[in-house]
Amino acid sequence: MTEEKSLKEQYIESQKNAFFREVQEEVNTDKAIKFWNTYKKPIIGIIVVILGFTVAKNWYANYKQQKSLKEAIKFEKILSSQNITTEGRILELQKFAQEAKFGYKDVAYFNLYSLQIENKKTEDAIKTLEIIINDATDTTFKNIAILKLTSLISSSNEKDLKKAIKYLDSIGKSKPFYSTAQLVLATIYIKQNEYSKAFSILDDLTNNMNIPTSIRAKGLTLLNFVKAKMKK
Repeated sequence: MTEEKSLKEQYIESQKNAFFREVQEEVNTDKAIKFWNTYKKPIIGIIVVILGFTVAKNWYANYKQQKSLKEAIKFEKILSSQNITTEGRILELQKFAQEAKFGYKDVAYFNLYSLQIENKKTEDAIKTLEIIINDATDTTFKNIAILKLTSLISSSNEKDLKKAIKYLDSIGKSKPFYSTAQLVLATIYIKQNEYSKAFSILDDLTNNMNIPTSIRAKGLTLLNFVKAKMKK
């Protein structure tokens, strides 16, 4: 009898639990419906934005890939064409560089600079390097352009040297080619007989164990020269 009653109690208990679960599910469903009715517009808006962003991102990645491929083919054609004069190639590179994107812009301008140097168009080459410095998409390209530019104008007049110093100063310690820029800067100060400024730069440079050994060696040679000049 006790066993039968226990079974009944268990059955009743299970029915109660099932009933309460059904009630809870209905309550939860009702809450979910109310929540949806209240917030469905912003929820739909968020979903649309997420989907739109995903589609746009995938489209842009595909567009970038296709555009880069077209630019690579066009760039190679300009460089390898045999049926074009030097002036024509320079004009084609200028036009391509102005329109190019996704990395080819910087590469095109450097090729243009090299072609201008080869054909002794120094003033044009300087202008091209200044374009790279102002518009480069990559810091490394920008700093290389600064070093090439200062090399071109370091033997020019005082005004150009001031411009070179300004550009070299813009290459901070955390940027590529910093130590090389400092070495060039010290060289310019030596040419201007500003030995104290050169000494300060070279002293820091030669005591920096994190820079390339070759640059430290060149810096030490210049530092000894500066020390000798300062003793006179």
